[in-house]
Amino acid sequence: MSSLLEINNHLAVPSPYVLVVKEFKELYTRDKGKGKEMAVKELAYIYFKCSYNSPYTIYDGEEKESKIKESVFGEESNWKPDPTVKAACDRYLKLMDTHAVLLLKAARKSVKKLEKYFEDIDLTILDDNGKPIYSAKDLVANLTKVGDVVVGLSKLEELVKKEDQERAVTRGGVEVNKYNQ
Repeated sequence: MSSLLEINNHLAVPSPYVLVVKEFKELYTRDKGKGKEMAVKELAYIYFKCSYNSPYTIYDGEEKESKIKESVFGEESNWKPDPTVKAACDRYLKLMDTHAVLLLKAARKSVKKLEKYFEDIDLTILDDNGKPIYSAKDLVANLTKVGDVVVGLSKLEELVKKEDQERAVTRGGVEVNKYNQ
């Protein structure tokens, strides 16, 4: 289940899982609007916030949250996730987590730390003895290996996508077939 929503005739519509998995069904059924616009927005929020494949994974914490809310609900919205949305987020995370996904999440956190290292390194900072804290030689050696890190991360992302496609047969006890698509 890489997404809670599918695109059908240029419209975002809930995937088959939404009407079967308790937490998603609650979100969907509480929206009494004809087009279920709020339910679709809340499901989009959950996907963008929780999915390893979300375009917002490059952001952390409050910045991620505000960018998602702005994109989904608009700049002027005061929308906040309520307990039903939070429960659906928790369920989505449980359904998505595999060893490969957990490794991907950890690898992305490490890459963010590596990014911070390269942003913050200052070769002019000296220790108490007047010697450089950071070595230019070490920096150059680390820079030459960054490409390997990017390639490794890309391979892990591909592995997770492949695993996700293979697992799409059943999720949360729901079998997706030609009759419920």
